[in-house]
Amino acid sequence: MSRARTVTMALALGGLLLAALLLLAGGAPGRDATGAAILLHIRLPRVLLAALVGAMLGLSGTLLQTVLRNPLATPDVVGFGGGAAAAVAASIAVTGGLGLVLPAALAGGLASAALILGLAARGGLPPQALVMIGVAVNLTLLALTDVLLSLAPGLQAGETARFLTGSFASAHWGAVAMAALVVMAGGALAGGLSFGLARMDMGDDMARAQGLAPGGLRLGAAGLAAMLVSFAVALTGPLPFVALLAGPLARALLRQGGPVLPQAALLGALLALAADLAARATVFGGSLPAGLYTALVGGPAMLVLILTTRERG
Repeated sequence: MSRARTVTMALALGGLLLAALLLLAGGAPGRDATGAAILLHIRLPRVLLAALVGAMLGLSGTLLQTVLRNPLATPDVVGFGGGAAAAVAASIAVTGGLGLVLPAALAGGLASAALILGLAARGGLPPQALVMIGVAVNLTLLALTDVLLSLAPGLQAGETARFLTGSFASAHWGAVAMAALVVMAGGALAGGLSFGLARMDMGDDMARAQGLAPGGLRLGAAGLAAMLVSFAVALTGPLPFVALLAGPLARALLRQGGPVLPQAALLGALLALAADLAARATVFGGSLPAGLYTALVGGPAMLVLILTTRERG
């Protein structure tokens, strides 16, 4: 492992440990049985879920950024996350509760990915066309979600609005176990794609010269990214821009291109924990959910990425 990779991993792991300790220790619950129960059943699952969901988003973002060779091409920009969120909003509007969140998010995320990939496949899945189609589909899905939110009765509208802000407040051990399985499976599949992803980062011609099929790799990576972001949305609601920022931050720290999958996963986890740490702060007598903090930071960060990408281009 190069020195840059070692330093990046050490910094990310140190930041994760610090954020986790701050979240676990904040407002110490005491040393009695009640305090121990709060730590074990409320705070620890919340910390673990935030880290695991952040890792999912970091992986999904860098997968798409690599195969599409575009730092702005992430699941929450090209419509995969939007499909999952719209499907959850529809399920809440129909059922009046959160009972179908997981299947709805998976169905919505994978369906939007299939639609976007299907529309782009007519031209052989070219990266630029896929991004443009994805952005257009995402805008449509956001409008559909707003329509569902506006038409829903009071209770369903409130439930939908709370879900769409993204939060770790309802974390429990069942969600942590599911998230851990998804991260392990997704990480293994992403690792299997890493050789091809590294060649794809240098262009389709380089991938073909190595005997690889760019279209197939792009399809596989996009499908895996859609699965990861759909699970993330199902477990915590949308967390905007975590997927967008993790990969570029990892590449900046490493000073290299490529998929940087482990580092992106670690930095995604760190960003999610930092957002949850901010969500514990009191703002005008209340608190804001983690998803609003990632949106507040991610918007300006996306603008910086756009400007720097244009200068390099």
